[in-house]
Amino acid sequence: MPPITCLDLLDPTRRALLVALRRLGGATAEEAAAHCFLSVGAARQHLQSLEAQGLVAHAPLRHGPGRPRHRYLLTAAGEALFPKLDHEALDTLLEAIEQEAPDVRERLLRRLVEGTISRYRPAFEAHGRGSPLRGAVAVFEEAGYLPEVRETPAGIAITLHHCPIADAARRRGLLCEAEARCLAAAFDGLRVARGTFRPGGDATCTYILEPGDG
Repeated sequence: MPPITCLDLLDPTRRALLVALRRLGGATAEEAAAHCFLSVGAARQHLQSLEAQGLVAHAPLRHGPGRPRHRYLLTAAGEALFPKLDHEALDTLLEAIEQEAPDVRERLLRRLVEGTISRYRPAFEAHGRGSPLRGAVAVFEEAGYLPEVRETPAGIAITLHHCPIADAARRRGLLCEAEARCLAAAFDGLRVARGTFRPGGDATCTYILEPGDG
């Protein structure tokens, strides 16, 4: 059972709107309403309430005549509601691992990957039902990554709209390397390539599942 987060304590509609803003990187009331299957009036009312709570802010959009339009964004307080690990403790541990000899580092990385796979195997198997893609998406959902799947000319893309370990990952590449290895193990026979990369300055991380050589 996934852990309860601060988001889970919010009204479901307002939670959905916060998730929409995280997925979309900000949105107008109209865009948020369409994403959450709400009327524009209801979405605007909830967004204004979230703004009063300090979880959302808005910026005016330039446009022609008519009613002023705004783009809503998560504030730092809103971002803090999404799952995050204790990055200071994690950073200290990763720094110690990275200072080890290459063979020790590789052995520890393998154990990290094996431990991660073991931890999430029940969710992977329960939701995958023979489909590695469904299993991987379920695991990412459970861990709070807000995954989105789409087909591209290069292959199937899995975009992660949130990263619970983003602070540590920006400083320690070991986490991203372990994440990529876990995906490669899940999709045996496919190449797992990077698309967008949050530590490199992109807004999201994306993995592209490409057909294997064989």
